[in-house]
Amino acid sequence: MKKELLILKRKKAKELHDKGWSNRRIAGHLFACKDSVGKWVQMDENEILTDNRGWKKGRTRVYTPETKQQIIKIRKDLEKENSYFFGSKVVKENYEHQTEERVSKSFVDCVLKEAGLVKSQRKKKKGRSKYMKYPEYTLIKLGKSMMSIDFIGPKYLKGSDNRINFLSCKYIRPEKLGLVKRIEGQTAKQTIKTLKEIWQTHPIPEILKIDNDSAFGANLPHDKYMGQLTFFLLNLGVSPLYIAQRSPWNNGQVEGFNSVFSKKFWNTLQFNDEQEIDVKIVDFNVAYEKYSQLVSNNPEINKKDIKYMVDFKDTNLENNGAKDFKIHKIYFLRIVRRKNDKDSDKEYGFIDVLNHEIKMPKDMINLFVFCVLDIKSKHLKINIELDDGSLKEIKTIEFIIKNVIYD
Repeated sequence: MKKELLILKRKKAKELHDKGWSNRRIAGHLFACKDSVGKWVQMDENEILTDNRGWKKGRTRVYTPETKQQIIKIRKDLEKENSYFFGSKVVKENYEHQTEERVSKSFVDCVLKEAGLVKSQRKKKKGRSKYMKYPEYTLIKLGKSMMSIDFIGPKYLKGSDNRINFLSCKYIRPEKLGLVKRIEGQTAKQTIKTLKEIWQTHPIPEILKIDNDSAFGANLPHDKYMGQLTFFLLNLGVSPLYIAQRSPWNNGQVEGFNSVFSKKFWNTLQFNDEQEIDVKIVDFNVAYEKYSQLVSNNPEINKKDIKYMVDFKDTNLENNGAKDFKIHKIYFLRIVRRKNDKDSDKEYGFIDVLNHEIKMPKDMINLFVFCVLDIKSKHLKINIELDDGSLKEIKTIEFIIKNVIYD
């Protein structure tokens, strides 16, 4: 392939990826390998314009020994400054700011690895969920803005039995920002209080991705009931997206952020009391925001699309009347589970939505389904994503939430 054509394909791949296209769809559109597309969409501007084909392994290109030494120095200086973040992305951006010269992330990775300053990461196993029809493309295009939350804890200070809990919040798109707040307990009340505080100064997303904790309103003891958090979100115009049960990797963005928090904050620093935690966690959030701005290339957000809590100061956020909700859809990601013994006459598939069991065809066992509950129309649509990224409706049932007023 000519260099000019390769560069054009890389640019087009990045453009389509930013529009929400899946790697599989981009590969088909550009007549390219899916693995190549996966690499292209992760490239920075300098790497897109660089054609490395034909170079021998281990041979450096335009970089000098001085470049290597500067990269190593930056990495060590960041660690000496007790910076929370000093990975290759941060080193790369610092190098470019200091020298006004471009350097590829792959070269920084190589230099730090040779210097013994990074640990080799285990290769991710690809394709685990493909055969299960995981609705990747559907989730990518769902809403212009998405945020994910999760509880961390309980944690304990040395010599104390007091439980310490945190609410972890990770913006997924369009910006990639993470925040952690200490909370009094893992309850809906504390979650709502914390989200109100965060959304005073940070944008309210269109979609909130959450797990099936009872505090988040998906696993209540009653059949077909909604929790306090769900009412709060619908009154703000935020659609909840509940991930599949027992599948935390469905919420990988916030789970990854939780890991960063544990590694860089909780497992590294020492605290005397809760007040000291609150002070230091502010520093961590500021550091992560700077890190996000440095490495994530967050896009400009149209101010007309941004809403904060002040925009809802006259809204009854505890209202449970369907006609007055700002939005009427709740999303559920579910895996069809098996009921009864395999290959028996009584075997069938099922999913659980708001503690209500819904029977599914036996041939769909172990496949993902994407469910859309429209409270206004009182219907639950169950879909499966096809290979081209489109949704195919499998089943629609009447679904009335028992603690919602419909009149």
